[in-house]
Amino acid sequence: MSNSDNKETSVTSLSYKDLREKVKPGDVIVFSTTDIPSNVVKLATKSHYVHVAIVHSVYPGDDTPDSILIAESHIDTSLPSVGRGDYKIGVQLQWLWARLKSQDGLAWWAPLKTPLTNEGLSKMQAWLYKIEKEGISYDFVQAVGVGLDSFFGNIGLKNTTDDSALFCSELVTRALQIAGVVDDSINASGLTPGKVMEFTCFQETILIKEK
Repeated sequence: MSNSDNKETSVTSLSYKDLREKVKPGDVIVFSTTDIPSNVVKLATKSHYVHVAIVHSVYPGDDTPDSILIAESHIDTSLPSVGRGDYKIGVQLQWLWARLKSQDGLAWWAPLKTPLTNEGLSKMQAWLYKIEKEGISYDFVQAVGVGLDSFFGNIGLKNTTDDSALFCSELVTRALQIAGVVDDSINASGLTPGKVMEFTCFQETILIKEK
């Protein structure tokens, strides 16, 4: 297992019902799916983590599964974005339950060590709402660049953070920076999902989907 997967050491699994009672905005959900694009990502990044999303809001009193809202930038268009209601590659708001059902593979919950402050939460949610409403596209060019850099060992490609297009780990890192959790000096556009999981702000990951 690669260094970028060192945090995935917990064999603990958690039911979705229990997750609903524990998860908080700012926590991260990380996926290891099994389709062909995901296998290419695994090869390029030398990590089985292929996608990350961030928890936007939690509604623990809701009796339906649709109680954990995540924000992500995804190439999957099988689900409509909750906010806009359309099917579009790029920034989306999705109910976690629906996303888990639509994906084949594993998923983990990465809880923050320290919950977001009220100010940090408000700033993060406002930004995520904004980029979802604007329909920000998926940043294919920089996603490929960070994959090449990871595969070949830092070949000097210089990705630049630009909110006009975002890939998954770039979105999550920017959201955490806006929330005041991750240092602004980190280049959000230069990180793979595995590298995001190395952030010291996270506790050990907990398995929430086994296949």
